[in-house]
Amino acid sequence: MKTRYTLHAIRYLLVVLFLIPACVTPPKITDDKKPPAAGKKVSVEEQEKKVNELFGRILSLTEEAEDRQSILPQMEALYDEIINKYPDVPLVEETYWRLIVLLIDEFKPPKVDKAEKLYKDFLGRYPDSTLGFNIEQAFGQSYYANKMWDRLLRIFTPHVKKFIATGKLDRPYHLFMFSEAKFNLGDLIEAEKGYKIVIEFFPKTTEGETSQKRLEEIKKLKK
Repeated sequence: MKTRYTLHAIRYLLVVLFLIPACVTPPKITDDKKPPAAGKKVSVEEQEKKVNELFGRILSLTEEAEDRQSILPQMEALYDEIINKYPDVPLVEETYWRLIVLLIDEFKPPKVDKAEKLYKDFLGRYPDSTLGFNIEQAFGQSYYANKMWDRLLRIFTPHVKKFIATGKLDRPYHLFMFSEAKFNLGDLIEAEKGYKIVIEFFPKTTEGETSQKRLEEIKKLKK
């Protein structure tokens, strides 16, 4: 009998213990403990003010630095901040260009992987930007100077594919640089095709005249 009473008592205590947490009222969250509300979007005017301040800092760096190479990482970080934090400011379009040129022209060795990623982002944001050609020229000059023929070929291949599809060639630069990449990679057949098209469409340009010289070189190499 004593044992039975003890078992009943134990069961009762267990039930009570399980029920107590369910009856406890959750603590009230005071104002100072509530999660912060979603941040208010910064107006374009405020973003422009911040961007002007950051450009002012970049200008100060360039004016005060005795060694430009030493401030390149700081300039890069400030340009990154402008692009990532203030996307609605029109000046961001130019900032992409400035940063890409900084990465491929001034860093030694050039930071081409990041520059190409930025260019891809730029095309996504500004597909019709007039600065696109300026950026492509910067890539072309850098890759040519550093003998990065594979990268030179890759960046201008889309333009060549567009020409094949449409038959339209707006300027000689893209196909000429594509042909230069092919020439230096040893693909003389494709290079020759490209040079001939450049001459046909733009005979009086620098690219057209240089293409004629390249054809003479290819002719000698084939002998």
